[in-house]
Amino acid sequence: MPTHDLLTDRTIVITGAATGIGQAFAIGCAAQGANVVVADMNAADETVAAIEAAGGHAIAVRVDVADDASTRAMADAALKRFGRIDGLINNAAYFREVKLTPFEELDPAQWERIFAVNVKGVWQCCKAVMPALRERGGSIVNIASVVAVAGQPGYLHYVATKGAVLAMTKGLAKECGPHNVRVNVIAPGFVITDATKNRPIEWQQSFLKARAISREQRPDDLVGTALYLLSDLAGFVSGQTIVVDGGHIMY
Repeated sequence: MPTHDLLTDRTIVITGAATGIGQAFAIGCAAQGANVVVADMNAADETVAAIEAAGGHAIAVRVDVADDASTRAMADAALKRFGRIDGLINNAAYFREVKLTPFEELDPAQWERIFAVNVKGVWQCCKAVMPALRERGGSIVNIASVVAVAGQPGYLHYVATKGAVLAMTKGLAKECGPHNVRVNVIAPGFVITDATKNRPIEWQQSFLKARAISREQRPDDLVGTALYLLSDLAGFVSGQTIVVDGGHIMY
């Protein structure tokens, strides 16, 4: 490590990176030469160990993205260890506890919690890293979901938060662009992780059957798109939504 050099010497902060999709992003960024800040509410030692075992550089930071002071401490820890921040992947999300529920029966407390993490958390993380990004330019990659594009019954609160992320990204792109900071969205399809594998099998199968590429989607399927958006290869790309779902939704 690094095996390539798209992100050599850059520092990338990744939230929700202890496991699943975030872990794949962290390992992928490190393989491209980045210093990685593995930010999560839970212990992220496994992700850091995997990166360091391959010769990369990473630190684990505990963060609650719904808490303003916690996100500022995350950015401070990144700067203290690596001296710079060049990119952010807003991957942390409230989803594991979300159950298939008709919208009339949704719990207002869960509605507020999911918005606190999935929407407010994205804003707070962007706000925390922006002073550092403003110094030399950089890239923010927000993780939404294909359900924000296609709709999905039974998950209205989750769909609404991911739709908000799409809209926020456009506003952020306009506001951050003058500082040479790009902001884009990746909208994954249904990805098999520990947080999603307990979903009803019929629901999982409905995504697979609708894809042009008829196989399960794994976390690694998203890494290449994230690396592109974080790197200079996407230096003139901002405010865009890239759907990565094996050809379910097509523009």
